[in-house]
Amino acid sequence: MTTTADVRADQDAFVSTGRVPGRVRRLVADSWQRSRRSGVDPERPAPRDDLSDNDLAGLRRQTPLSAAIPVVRQLLLSQDPQWVAALTDASGRLLWVDGNRRVRRAIGRAGFVEGAVWSEDCAGTNAPGTALATNRDVQVIGSEHWARPVQPWNCAAAPVHDADGRMLGVLDITGGPVVATSLAMQLVRATATAVEATVGNAAGRAAGPPAPTLRVLGSQGGTLVVDGSAHRLSGRHAEILLLLAEHPGGSPPTGWPCCSANRSCPA
Repeated sequence: MTTTADVRADQDAFVSTGRVPGRVRRLVADSWQRSRRSGVDPERPAPRDDLSDNDLAGLRRQTPLSAAIPVVRQLLLSQDPQWVAALTDASGRLLWVDGNRRVRRAIGRAGFVEGAVWSEDCAGTNAPGTALATNRDVQVIGSEHWARPVQPWNCAAAPVHDADGRMLGVLDITGGPVVATSLAMQLVRATATAVEATVGNAAGRAAGPPAPTLRVLGSQGGTLVVDGSAHRLSGRHAEILLLLAEHPGGSPPTGWPCCSANRSCPA
């Protein structure tokens, strides 16, 4: 069984020699290699934190993830757990960090604060950054973190996608021993699924139903399609709707042709 001391020793050796360690998980070893190539200092990582409060507020307003904040709070934070929950955007920037005050203060000293970027190339191996890099659920335990200041903590993260499969960001929890459990990973995974559903529903409401469409079919009348349902119209009713659709501000000019040709327009 690989211990925390084993992982720490493997990281020390890897930092010194660049040789891939044999006792750590493949996911972690691959991330350490990316972190080393990016030049992240394991002793003094420097997550980028270059946003003003106004800029951060603007990013929060723009992201579709804002619709899911109540869901995250209800599922992950309502019982005052021993962790913090965070949502990043697709660049790894922490848009929201909330939860246990003691944990939040402690990890804040390591730079895990709202507005900071925790992608691998800025902070090394960590659950949200590695979830972004791999597009998969990730749990990083203690000494598996690249940055030594974060090694007292555990984190579990899952990517969040929109309805088209594009990554919007990552949901993460960070805390003590409880976050190292399989139950914590399952909770994050389930909450990420709920976040995706909430974002999808919000996008659907914003888009609204498709516009009604009027199809005019020669002298046989027409069809009005509303919310996916087709309604047959008489020739006269179709002509009136087509007049209104093409000239909503008033009467058509003299000589406007009636429904003698196949036509289709938004009603």
